[in-house]
Amino acid sequence: MRFQWGRSKFNRVTQARRQPGSTFKPFIYSAALDYGDTPATIYNDAPVVFHDAALEGEWRPQNYSGRFYGPTRLREALVQSRNLVSIRVLREITVPFAIDYAKRFGFEEKNMPPDL
Repeated sequence: MRFQWGRSKFNRVTQARRQPGSTFKPFIYSAALDYGDTPATIYNDAPVVFHDAALEGEWRPQNYSGRFYGPTRLREALVQSRNLVSIRVLREITVPFAIDYAKRFGFEEKNMPPDL
């Protein structure tokens, strides 16, 4: 089906908001380097559970593969896009620090939720 401007003037390129997913990880890891970590800093890629009343239960983040890889260097975690390491990094550097850091690159604070 061909796009018909008369049906909708919503421009998905400039107006749509989407979750950035793993494309945001380099900013988190870069913030960690600014915070004092090195590419060789080790984080544990292991299960973690968050209890949150707002979620009405638990949040159990996972890696895409569903596997856990144990102690992992920061550089390897970024290359492999490890979600659990990214969460641990964010907890270490703190969400406010990461938000302030990301604002340097033009991200707007209103578009970044103040949680993991």
